[in-house]
Amino acid sequence: DNVLVGANAVVIEGVQVGNGSVVAAGAIAENIPVLSRLNNYENIEWMGQGTVARERSLTFVWLKQMTSKKMTKPKNYSREQIDKIVDEYIKKAREINASRENSISDQTVIYVLSESFSDPSRISNVNLTSDPIPVIRSIKDSTTSGLMKSDGYGGGTANMEFETLTGLPMYNLSTSVSTLYTDVVPQMTYFPSISDSYASKNKYAVHLGDAATYSRKEVYRKLGFDTFIAEKNGTEAAKHLEHYGVYPSDAATYQTVLDNIDTSKNQFFSVITYQNHAPWNLDEDSEIGASGEGFSPGENYYVNNYAKLLYQTDQATQNWLQQLSQIDKKITVVFYGDHLPGFYPQESFSDNPAGQYQTDYFIWSNYSTDVLSHPLVNSSDFPAELLAVTNSKVSPYYALLTEILDNASVDKDKLTDEQVKIANDLKLVEYDMVSGKGYLKSHKVFFKVTK
Repeated sequence: DNVLVGANAVVIEGVQVGNGSVVAAGAIAENIPVLSRLNNYENIEWMGQGTVARERSLTFVWLKQMTSKKMTKPKNYSREQIDKIVDEYIKKAREINASRENSISDQTVIYVLSESFSDPSRISNVNLTSDPIPVIRSIKDSTTSGLMKSDGYGGGTANMEFETLTGLPMYNLSTSVSTLYTDVVPQMTYFPSISDSYASKNKYAVHLGDAATYSRKEVYRKLGFDTFIAEKNGTEAAKHLEHYGVYPSDAATYQTVLDNIDTSKNQFFSVITYQNHAPWNLDEDSEIGASGEGFSPGENYYVNNYAKLLYQTDQATQNWLQQLSQIDKKITVVFYGDHLPGFYPQESFSDNPAGQYQTDYFIWSNYSTDVLSHPLVNSSDFPAELLAVTNSKVSPYYALLTEILDNASVDKDKLTDEQVKIANDLKLVEYDMVSGKGYLKSHKVFFKVTK
């Protein structure tokens, strides 16, 4: 899936190629015979465990899981420390819930991972003929919204997907981890998700591509989703596959969600759009367009088409939210871009290096909610932020994530001693689930809403 544009390279699905060099996400130690070369120089993890096993052998999959370190063990990791954290956040959950009135499971929640969605006007050397996202910009002005820190550039979609569902940040994990769904999930002792508040029959994954990519079908099965609507390999075949550009349109994805909303039930949708995925090929005349100073012809071709694609996303999102607003049921949408498109030359970020890893998000409801100020969040902050926006009660686990959101997330330049402690509490909890002894399995109360 690597595509080169002119003298510069495009970054697609976790492999960065530029100025003649190759840097693979999730590279492991170079000194492991055969395994290092296979893993580091042709990354096919995004195709899913089944494909990797077929292409490389089941032994390769096992060896990689045994030899790659998922997370460094915190110095104070022990059963006693986990017990202490559980007790502390049971109390914290009670404090938070004293002023929270709602249960998230009493409404429908829709997560929308908008493929490669990021406002191009933040890129200083991009010139736009007109604003491609006026509606979403307006929505952001009136909702809890801001920028989301992404852990990928031009790829790594499923990693942000994992973080937004679980609340577990990738920044605590080893750099040898490439794809969370294939490298981490199979060995987790506990797999939490914001969707856990919903019955399996009311949980839907929607992606108008291949459900086997990133081992998604298996992951959502583990998370208790009965339904996965996809073009292929899902539990249900998608009925709307109208294309805009190379892939099924965002309008088709949104219509699929609308078709499956049941106002008599509280549902959870995990939606992954496809329209704006690379390559950004589009043959259409439009007043919307873009060009970049210092861009190669290929990069200019892509950024021009990307602006047109974004405009379609903007219009489709407006139409969809208008339809959701007319439904007589509480619905909340968490909308976010997973990463920037990978066609920008590196010079585009010279004045703002952080901008290479910042996308847009908003949390919208079809009823009145408080507008909170979280201008910069990590993708893993969404579960806690969703619960705060909807004034929903928290479990001790989400009390910890709320403390992270408010006191120890990526918007903080320097942490106080108390904030460092909160960050370390999450590291201990994450390690226990990812690489540790699984002590939390004996603390079911940690993941339940305190009455």
